[in-house]
Amino acid sequence: MDKSGTATPQGRRRRWQVSRNVSIGIIVSLLLSATSGDQKATSSPIVKESTNSCVHVGRLISVAGKVELKRHEWSNYHQATVGAALCQGDRLRLEKAARAIVQCTNANQNSWSVLSSLSSGAAISCRPPDEPVFTNTQPTVPTRNPLASGIPDIITPRQTWLLDNKPTLRWFAVPGTTVYVVKVSGPGVRWVREVNTTSIPYPDNSPLRAGEGYLMVVYAENGKTAKTIFSLLDEKRAALVRAAVERIARQNLNDEAKALAIAEVYVGQGLTTEAIELLETLVNKKTETVAIYQMLGDLFVQARLLRQAESNYLQAVDFAATGNDIEGQAVAAARLGEVYTALGNSDAATYWQKQAQKGYQILLSSKPVAH
Repeated sequence: MDKSGTATPQGRRRRWQVSRNVSIGIIVSLLLSATSGDQKATSSPIVKESTNSCVHVGRLISVAGKVELKRHEWSNYHQATVGAALCQGDRLRLEKAARAIVQCTNANQNSWSVLSSLSSGAAISCRPPDEPVFTNTQPTVPTRNPLASGIPDIITPRQTWLLDNKPTLRWFAVPGTTVYVVKVSGPGVRWVREVNTTSIPYPDNSPLRAGEGYLMVVYAENGKTAKTIFSLLDEKRAALVRAAVERIARQNLNDEAKALAIAEVYVGQGLTTEAIELLETLVNKKTETVAIYQMLGDLFVQARLLRQAESNYLQAVDFAATGNDIEGQAVAAARLGEVYTALGNSDAATYWQKQAQKGYQILLSSKPVAH
């Protein structure tokens, strides 16, 4: 596809499961007070309770042989691809000797090895998550361009829950700036460092408390600042995630399948930073798996880093076109439509909207897609 336009939000949105044990009051109050540069931060949480009919239950992490997928609204089965998100009502069909493995979103469940020669419902073997399901909001109009306005906009951690109590703090470089001051504050923490880099690991000597909210501020030499919030996952939920990751690590899977499975667990628990960092390692290894770029795009949308989302969605479109992945092209095009609408590029938004509509029309038709 040509990269001159975009599409409407007809693609299914990824769900974000959020722990209610975290101190939401602290998180929201910090968000309300946080500012980036001279602009006030939005007063809306970055996630909202889902009203979409798709209840996300898992992700296809391994495919061997002919494996077909039928969404509940499709008329026919179509070739399934690695990384495809599965919703309640979706079905998988495998030819004899074919193999497929699904990582369930529910961190309490093991992965699902799909039996061949049977049509299997996704929700039968991957039950819906126990906690309320959340979805990322549509891209919002950015209040500023960090590169143009000299703001050291924060990349990670950014409005997220964390599993690691020593995260790497990252932000965008400001042209002409060589020194930054980084502060993290919250219950029991008043940490400040002056650095000449755009990232720094959080130290051991100023421990973060599980379940508490923290404010991160980056000051540039030009007087501009960026702020964000994050919280360390509560101990019970962190133990659940670590146990799920250990189970995945013991499975006989290739590195990409393991990373996809772990990312699915992270995303389901609202661990945006860990998911981004894990998926970026696959991108750095030149992966061509469409879903990895789509997941990264969605995570950057959640963090309101729309240019990073745009870049990953465009990569998803390219690889989906190469692999004749109709759904991959349609979903990425729809996401691009939303991003370009938020960025105010109506021509690009219209183009990608039309591309997404073409893809969905093929998938909804009664004629199977040739592979």
